[in-house]
Amino acid sequence: MDSNEQVEIIANDEQSDGIESSTVDQTGLEGKIRISEDVIAQLAVKALLSVDGVQPANPGLMANLRMGRKAANGVRITISDGESPEIQVDTYVSVKYSLRIPDVCWDVQEAVKDQVERYTGYSVKAVNVYVQGITFVEKKSPSDSSTESETEEFPASYGDEM
Repeated sequence: MDSNEQVEIIANDEQSDGIESSTVDQTGLEGKIRISEDVIAQLAVKALLSVDGVQPANPGLMANLRMGRKAANGVRITISDGESPEIQVDTYVSVKYSLRIPDVCWDVQEAVKDQVERYTGYSVKAVNVYVQGITFVEKKSPSDSSTESETEEFPASYGDEM
């Protein structure tokens, strides 16, 4: 499609709508785009939930008091001010029992970093993963009558059963 055809299409649109369409030249515009920490936190939580065997955990009292920022849904965001903002993400997770914790943490780091950088354009300086616990929850299949999860427990003592 060459430029003559584009002009004809635009001319036809103008005639049918009666409204003149124009394009805006944005080469001389200046300004800043700031993305809220809450938006970045939502992106990080979505990435966190995409990793199998991971659930958001509460960061605990000491983590909430440390930097004065609240963690929402297991994620706390810190944005450095500057020409190109850098993001630090602190994640607080519970890992499913039987999974290798370092591998799961690596997956969380990669997923959060990729998601935040892809959708914000900011660079991610660090993704810190704090494992707050291990979950023993197994979901039942939909065919079972109960919809609640069962929790596995270890026996209180190992030597009593003989």
